[in-house]
Amino acid sequence: MNTAQFKIMSDREDTYWWHVGRLLIIDKQIQVIRKSNNNKKLKILNIGCGTGGTIGVLKKHACKLTNVDVSKVAIKFTKRAGHEALLVDGVNLPFTSDEFDLIVAFDVLEHIKSDEQALKEWMRVLKKGGDFLVSVPAFQWLWSGHDVSLDHFRRYTAASLRLKAENAGFRTIRSGYMIMFSFPLVAGFRMISKFKRQSITDESSYVNISKPINHIFISMLRLEANLQRYVRMPIGTSVLARFTKSK
Repeated sequence: MNTAQFKIMSDREDTYWWHVGRLLIIDKQIQVIRKSNNNKKLKILNIGCGTGGTIGVLKKHACKLTNVDVSKVAIKFTKRAGHEALLVDGVNLPFTSDEFDLIVAFDVLEHIKSDEQALKEWMRVLKKGGDFLVSVPAFQWLWSGHDVSLDHFRRYTAASLRLKAENAGFRTIRSGYMIMFSFPLVAGFRMISKFKRQSITDESSYVNISKPINHIFISMLRLEANLQRYVRMPIGTSVLARFTKSK
């Protein structure tokens, strides 16, 4: 990702419905994980911290939070936001084996060419019985200029992510989708663009909407965040999965 894209992301992370709604879902999922760990705070590794938008939520659940990213530009934005982060290659982590209670990687794996190698490395540093919470963009047929602008290598299905994680040694706890309400809108827009044979550009697909509509979208994702605690969404624009390292 170039500096301009990081700037756009940094400017929108605190207010744009997709970022805010995703955080609501993440927060609820970590609450579930903590409940299964007697509500204790966790030693968390945040892989691909980006411009720091997830850090505030993760801090609530961490006794120690380690943020890493491969991009110097991302680290600069994270530190500008007042957070600490390490410049680290996600495929070669400088941590001991069995070190973290929880590893999170939100919209990161699609940026890594050797995703299976990354998954094996992430499992190495996870404690036995620990959790791995991950999100990635869904469905290769939804590929667009947004993926190009963000330097994605691929998109996933719940099944393909589960297979890669299990091949790396993880055990699946849940695997499904998130951000379901917007799926018809996104799918329709992408299909129309392909039908019109519009060329794929390198621009991210943030859509400017009014504040009331933005709040409505956030409310819909707040509802989904609560539902995600109990049911798996059958469809969505992102894959959401939780894995564990067998004891």
